[in-house]
Amino acid sequence: MKVPFVLDTANLAAFLVLDRPQSRLSGVNDARLRNPSENFTFATVRGSAVDLYFRRQVELATMYRIMEKRNYETSDNAVAAVKSGELQAFIWDSARLEYEAAKDKECELVTAGELFGRSGYGVALRKNSPWTSKITLAILGFHENGFMESLDNKYIYMRNDTQCVADENAPATLGLKNMAGVFILVGMGIAGGIILIIIEITYKRQQVKKQRIARITRTAYDRWRRTVEVFELYSNGPARKLI
Repeated sequence: MKVPFVLDTANLAAFLVLDRPQSRLSGVNDARLRNPSENFTFATVRGSAVDLYFRRQVELATMYRIMEKRNYETSDNAVAAVKSGELQAFIWDSARLEYEAAKDKECELVTAGELFGRSGYGVALRKNSPWTSKITLAILGFHENGFMESLDNKYIYMRNDTQCVADENAPATLGLKNMAGVFILVGMGIAGGIILIIIEITYKRQQVKKQRIARITRTAYDRWRRTVEVFELYSNGPARKLI
C-alpha cells in the first residue's frame, strides 16, 4: 500500500521545509532588497549619512526610491518598527545595530548581511602634531592586543547571545507529533504482517492436512484394489479335480 506512505513522506518533507528558519538577508545585493515584494519593507533614517549614501549610488537607485517613502525620523522609531513587525529590515550603522541586537533580550532582532559603505572613525589633530604617530601606534597596539575587541564585547555585544544564536541556527527537528504518521504506518505494517503470517500458517496447515488425507485415501484405495485383483485372480482361475 504505497499511497499512505507517499502522503506521509510528503508531510515530513513539508515540515522540514516549512519549519526551517527563514534565511537571512545576504546583504545590500539581496534579491529581497533589490526587487522587494509589497510585503517586504525596509528603511533607514531620513536625512542621515546612510540615506545620503543610497541617494548617491546609482546602482541603488531602485532601492532608494522604495525606501525613501518609508524612512523614519529617528533610529529608535525604526528599531521599534522592526520589533513590532511594521518593518522587516532597518539599514543603519553597524555598531548601533549590533548594540540594539545585543540588548534585545527577546532575541527578536538580529543583524544580517555583509557590511557595505565602510567608513572609519578618526581622531582630529593639528597638522604635523607630535601626537599623531603616538596615537596611531597606540590605536594599532589596542587592536593587536585585543583591547578594542574587549571594548566591543563590553559595550556593544552586551548580551549573552549563546541562547539566541542556538535558537536561531537550530535545525528543524522532528518530534513525536511529526513522526506519529510514521509510527502508525509501521504499526499497521507489523499488524498486517502478523495477520498475513497467521493466514499463511493456517492455510499451509490445511493444505498439509488435505495432502495427508489424500495420501491415506490413496494408500487405502491401492490396498483395496490389490485385494480385489487377488480375489478375482483366485476366483477366475482353472478348475481342478482329484484323481
